[in-house]
Amino acid sequence: MTWHQLTREWLLLRRQRVVSLGVPLLLVAGLLAIGNGHRVIQRQRDVLAEVATRQAAEHRAILGPQPNAVAGDQLYYLAFHTARAPSPWAPLALGQRDVHAFNLKVRIHALQGQLYDADLDNPLLTSFGTFDLAFVCVVLAPLLLIALAWNLRSGDEEQGTLPLLRLQAPGVARLYAVRLALRTAVVWITLLVVVAFATVWLGLPMDTTLASMIGVLTLYLVGWCLFAGLVAALRRPSEFNLMLLLGVWIVATALGPALVNVLAGRRFPLPEALELTVAQRQGYHGAWDEPMAEVMEAFYQRYPEWRSAPVPADRYSNGWYYAMQQRGDDQSRASAQRYREVMEGREAWSRSRLRWFPPAAVHARLNALARTDQASYLRYLDSVAEYHEALKRHFFPVIFSDQRVSDVNWSLAPRHQHSD
Repeated sequence: MTWHQLTREWLLLRRQRVVSLGVPLLLVAGLLAIGNGHRVIQRQRDVLAEVATRQAAEHRAILGPQPNAVAGDQLYYLAFHTARAPSPWAPLALGQRDVHAFNLKVRIHALQGQLYDADLDNPLLTSFGTFDLAFVCVVLAPLLLIALAWNLRSGDEEQGTLPLLRLQAPGVARLYAVRLALRTAVVWITLLVVVAFATVWLGLPMDTTLASMIGVLTLYLVGWCLFAGLVAALRRPSEFNLMLLLGVWIVATALGPALVNVLAGRRFPLPEALELTVAQRQGYHGAWDEPMAEVMEAFYQRYPEWRSAPVPADRYSNGWYYAMQQRGDDQSRASAQRYREVMEGREAWSRSRLRWFPPAAVHARLNALARTDQASYLRYLDSVAEYHEALKRHFFPVIFSDQRVSDVNWSLAPRHQHSD
């Protein structure tokens, strides 16, 4: 095809009302999605920016009025903030950041009930509900391509212009391939414009992550292009083509993932997060009725370095109290491990099945690149657990020696560190 013919095809395409209406609508949807993603992430960044100030104020309010109080007693009330900072690309693909915790506060009590304070949904299957740029690219962009390509060949057949095209252009198949490529290019360039705007507005780094996102979206649109070409090659009426394209779009974006969700739930029934809290509290409260020697022996099994620390047997002590808290964690550890294994097993099983439904699979991939997926959240929870352990080991000397509040240098307490 000559450059003149290609220019003519572009001029014909540009005159179509679908282009003049669909492209601006997709642009507006993309800009609104970027704005929504930026709003959600900026609100989280504002909260995280105040973490240190808020924690210091909370600690002053608890520790300041009672400098002579036993530090172990006051530790009961102290909450230590953690932070899951969003990646630069999080505004483009929010994933589950708008529902998952990003600023957990932990005390040195039993941990599991603080980690899993709410049930976790399968992020591979619930992320379509978030209006972000990933949603626009994965769900809405194919609709514009369908609107441009549903009567690619059938329209000429029904209007009686196909014989004339055959006389003017012997390679009719190549002509339709060029037309389909032009229509795909219109959608692709529209998305590139939106991504470029987001890159400039949000100050995104020009790195491999951004390139990977563009590459994933390009392959995704090429897949829809090939499918539209296959439908056109069937030489069926335009109404049939439209129903087939829309039917596949509905199944791939909604019905298919929903079916996978139902099957995953039946195959991997996830216990409620409340069960972990109940198991933890049963372990802790049950320790009140156990002989102190048994409670402390279980504690020494995990922290043998404190076996020689004095723990009064005839009265309450903070050493005994936090040993009971540890007892609660020990009792719920198996339940927490099962919860984690079922959750990861469900996600892995769902991910393998969603390969048959490209929209959901691509959306999950974009979330992974933006580090807003479940794996990123679980890494954050792991960092919170490590931080909780560091806090306990830091404050055990304070607890077992019955130091006063004024004798403790609280500024030396560990700070949470986490990065994806």
